[in-house]
Amino acid sequence: GAINGRSVKQLLADSGGHRRGRWALQREYRNTYRDSLTSSETVVAGRWWTSYASASARATAAAAGAPGRSPAAPAPPPAPAAISVEQDLAQELGVGVGDRITWDVQGVPIESRIASLRHVTWARFEPNFFVVFQPGTLDAAPQSFVVLARVPDETTRAELQRDLVLAYPNIAALDLTLVERTLDQVLGSVTLAIKFMALFSIASGLLVLAGAIATSRFQRLKESVLLKTLGATRRQIAQITVTEYVALGALAGLTGVLLAAVAGWALMRFFFDAPFHLPGLPLSALAVAAAAITTLVGLANSWALFGRPPLAVLRDMGE
Repeated sequence: GAINGRSVKQLLADSGGHRRGRWALQREYRNTYRDSLTSSETVVAGRWWTSYASASARATAAAAGAPGRSPAAPAPPPAPAAISVEQDLAQELGVGVGDRITWDVQGVPIESRIASLRHVTWARFEPNFFVVFQPGTLDAAPQSFVVLARVPDETTRAELQRDLVLAYPNIAALDLTLVERTLDQVLGSVTLAIKFMALFSIASGLLVLAGAIATSRFQRLKESVLLKTLGATRRQIAQITVTEYVALGALAGLTGVLLAAVAGWALMRFFFDAPFHLPGLPLSALAVAAAAITTLVGLANSWALFGRPPLAVLRDMGE
């Protein structure tokens, strides 16, 4: 094979310019051809076959109708086959739309030109491929057909495999249920680890919050003495304290919820590449719980100060 006229050996020996991945140059590719995209693919650069073929047809028609062209003139050499390359593979190979790739298909060289780049969601159980050819190019090449079917019931799935092999002995039936279960177990372990770290962070935050409230006991003591000296009643002081701790807890809860939502969206968007749905009810419950815990801890820490007379407090402070 070759890329833009340079063989694989030359590209591997090239130490300058774009650093191509050795695996992408040395691996064996299993490509396909079709006239449409699947649900797990999206074109991110270039054009798909429909618009590409239309443009080629218009160009051919214009060339055929050009003045001075003889009807008996020899036909031009066949154009390179149009292909669509997965964007990460294109980055590894250092190619883009318009570049040419020569494929070695059972000893037969096939010239191709990159017409588009695709984003492929590999996490979905669908027959995805790195490279897709325009229909009509690989018709004469050795081919294998892959079909995926989802059968939830285990007994029905085993019967389907048995009947398929008996009817068509040359067909290989593979059960992907074990692979799916393994992936579910791995994702479950990751989810458990994330939940544990989240609970650990929440517990640590509550301890820090309780410590901060405890260290502010002296400040609450002075405020209580000042308010009582100015004529405030015990009920008024309690209302002021409750309002302060409710505001502090609400601010802490809303800040935590906002940071959690942003972090969750970033993880789902850029790491897992999956849609993000904000769990509004659980997050709201966490914000209310944070405000309630802050208020209860603050009141428990300050309740003994409400009934003490100012003179006794000032005497203790003086000691």
